[in-house]
Amino acid sequence: MGFQVKRKKNIIYNTIKYGKLLPVFPIYSFFLLYPNKEKKTRWTELIGTLVKKNFKKAVHRNRIKRLLRASFLLNKFILEEKIERTSCSYHIVFIYIGKFLPKFQDINPSIKKIFNIIRDIETSSLLK
Repeated sequence: MGFQVKRKKNIIYNTIKYGKLLPVFPIYSFFLLYPNKEKKTRWTELIGTLVKKNFKKAVHRNRIKRLLRASFLLNKFILEEKIERTSCSYHIVFIYIGKFLPKFQDINPSIKKIFNIIRDIETSSLLK
C-alpha cells in the first residue's frame, strides 16, 4: 500500500511539474500527454483533485473533490475520441482555486471547456 501512495504522489508531482497548465476559473488543470506503446492500455486518468485550504471544513473540501470527479467521469468521452485516433494517454490533475462552495453547474462547464481545449491542442506539438 505504501508503494502505491508514493507512486501516485510521484505521478502528481510529475504531472504538475512537466505538464501543461490550463487555468479555467475556478479550476487550474495540469495535464500530461505521453505516448503509449501498448494499444490495449490507452486511457484518460484523473490522477488527483486538489482543493486549496480556503475551506475550513473537510466536508466542503471533499464535496468539491466529488464534484470534480463526477464532472470528469461525465465528460471523459470528449478526450476518449482523440485517444482512439492516437496512441497517447493523459494524466490530469485538477486544482480548485475558487473561494466559494460550488455547485455542479459551476464546475461542469469549466471541465468541458478544459477538455475541449485539450482535445484541440495538436498532439504532435506536445510530443516533440
